[in-house]
Amino acid sequence: MTMTLSGKISRRPADWAFASGTVAALEPEILPRAFFEAVLKCQTRSEARTVLGKSPYRSLFPDDGAFDSISPILAVKTKEMKAEIFRLCPPNILENFFGIPDRFRTFRTLFGQAARQGGQQAAEVESLFSVFAVEPAFADELGNHRSRLFQNNMIQTASAVERSLFLDSAACSLMRIAALHAREKLARQYMLDRSLLSAWSSIFRSRWNGVPAETIRAWFIYDNSLSLAASILAAEQDPKAVISCRLSTVSAAILEGMEPARIKSDIDGAAADVLRDTVLACRQVSFGSERILSYLVAIESELVNLELCLGAVSNGIDRDITLSRLRREYA
Repeated sequence: MTMTLSGKISRRPADWAFASGTVAALEPEILPRAFFEAVLKCQTRSEARTVLGKSPYRSLFPDDGAFDSISPILAVKTKEMKAEIFRLCPPNILENFFGIPDRFRTFRTLFGQAARQGGQQAAEVESLFSVFAVEPAFADELGNHRSRLFQNNMIQTASAVERSLFLDSAACSLMRIAALHAREKLARQYMLDRSLLSAWSSIFRSRWNGVPAETIRAWFIYDNSLSLAASILAAEQDPKAVISCRLSTVSAAILEGMEPARIKSDIDGAAADVLRDTVLACRQVSFGSERILSYLVAIESELVNLELCLGAVSNGIDRDITLSRLRREYA
């Protein structure tokens, strides 16, 4: 993992020339919506595998049985694709930011195991933050989360829902911390908006699933979290009313024009749409971290779409509903 705080971060466009050129060559291979529509027309796994034969993902599903492991297979592929791109890049905060989901899965598993073991000392559980926030400075900046571990054995006695809120807020907070270290304006804007929208999404999903407001306020720890949780929960009839004032101007305008039904039907998809214009602006930068960021987001969207479509075919999920939830391609 690149030590992006203790090491030198390159801002010279020339240092990004090779990575940016590689991305420009790869962008035409991004799968269009028509590809996913073709997958959704398939009636069997075998038919879906035939369609996959025309894509870069054909080798991932050599037989129908591989469809039983769609998520882990695509998770490995995502990690490999990101690693290959970052291998070409100079040191930059993007590697840390886009690595958060992979590290979070490991962190969440280890943290859950440790928290459920009554004999675990708070200091031992705290040490797991180094798995998640690989930069010592980042781990230190999660101070509110770390201090919670020493409050009357609170984490060990917390419910699964409370621990989930605590961990989700740690992920959103780490995204925000990483964003604050981004040097390029567009990249910083995207990362800050994404961290806030991730917090907003997590809070609303919890509330819509019946988690009491007071539980969310107590356990979702984020920048100005008491205000965030309280104000958003107070505006549930119009979920965009409060959050838009904290977003960038570009993202806020998109959110304000979005139908509430769209937000409630697929809040993560709505968040992706809110960020779309910033991603497209990043793509217009010829050389630099912004161009890499736009490609990484495009690949994320492609893999989400692929998982949705393959899951629909494999498990008999309604095709029209799946089609409505596809992420828009960044082309």
